[in-house]
Amino acid sequence: MKKLISLVLTVTVLLWGASASASLMGDEVFLTCMQSSGSDHELCEGNGALPATVGADVEYPDYFNFENSLSIDVNANSIWVTFDNGPFCGWFTCDGQGLLEFWLTDLHWVDMPDAIITGIDVITNMTGVQTGYGDHSVHFALPETDVDSSMFLHINLITDHDNLIADPDVDVPEPGTLVLFALTLSGLAYNRRKKSVVTK
Repeated sequence: MKKLISLVLTVTVLLWGASASASLMGDEVFLTCMQSSGSDHELCEGNGALPATVGADVEYPDYFNFENSLSIDVNANSIWVTFDNGPFCGWFTCDGQGLLEFWLTDLHWVDMPDAIITGIDVITNMTGVQTGYGDHSVHFALPETDVDSSMFLHINLITDHDNLIADPDVDVPEPGTLVLFALTLSGLAYNRRKKSVVTK
């Protein structure tokens, strides 16, 4: 009976952990900047792949380090892009033709290392933004058009773990139910043992 109780408690803990949301908090990520037009610029391509650890602070504040800039904040399961100052014309070419593209790579879920990105939900008030994703990466391209501080880009990350939890065909018990089940089994085992001691 002790082995059964131990097994039930172990399964309860594992399923409880599986029901938690995947998170990027504590993960080291890398940000790369590229231009689709114009010559390479030291404030974009010249930065290389910039590392940052996901936490409570903004990972890439004031990316270009000058008054017409942007900030990129990586959260537990989303990415926020906000713009500082403005209005200003584009980034480098200012002709409305090119794109400024960013890649966030090495996105790994700290508590679920095998989880992959299976989709993104993009919310923005900008026009002409392009987005995409890979198993462990997200990229977005900003048009070389007028930008001001009221604009934003919000990308929610969807993982295979999220799909599993959201799939109605997958029966994942609630943590409270699992705990109650484990306590009930423990109580039954205790009563059985108590009766066994009394009859002896």
